[in-house]
Amino acid sequence: MRLADWLKDEKLSYAAAARAFGCSRPACYYYAIGRTIPGAQFTENIRRSTGGQVTADDHHAAYWAVRS
Repeated sequence: MRLADWLKDEKLSYAAAARAFGCSRPACYYYAIGRTIPGAQFTENIRRSTGGQVTADDHHAAYWAVRS
């Protein structure tokens, strides 16, 4: 599941999600829109916080979808 879809389903703002993931609000936004791929630690924080619904593969798919 894409991070943007998960955030929408959970009705979370980028700021609230960023606090849960341990990153900045702009970083969370960039991860959600596929502009950047989070590093290993943030990828793991996101995976844990989403209960495994958003994985590294999802981040890569979002990143490449923007570039297609």
